[in-house]
Amino acid sequence: MAKKKMMGVLLICIVVMAALEFSIVNGEEKEDKYESKFDAKYKTCYESCEKECLENGNNGQSFCEVKCDEDCGEKESADKLHINPAN
Repeated sequence: MAKKKMMGVLLICIVVMAALEFSIVNGEEKEDKYESKFDAKYKTCYESCEKECLENGNNGQSFCEVKCDEDCGEKESADKLHINPAN
């Protein structure tokens, strides 16, 4: 009788752990899709900003990298928080 109870508890533990693992994997997939949306927006923002900055001629590569990273990072954060960044 004790062996049957022990096997039952072990089986239940295995099922619960499998269910938890499945839900964690599904949550990560949703998070990856959410993050990839913002990664794409950041990349397009950064590329256009850097091109525009370098075309001005007065700025160096390092300056443009920092400026565009800060500007696009701020826009990305504001978009995630659903707020309008100050222009």
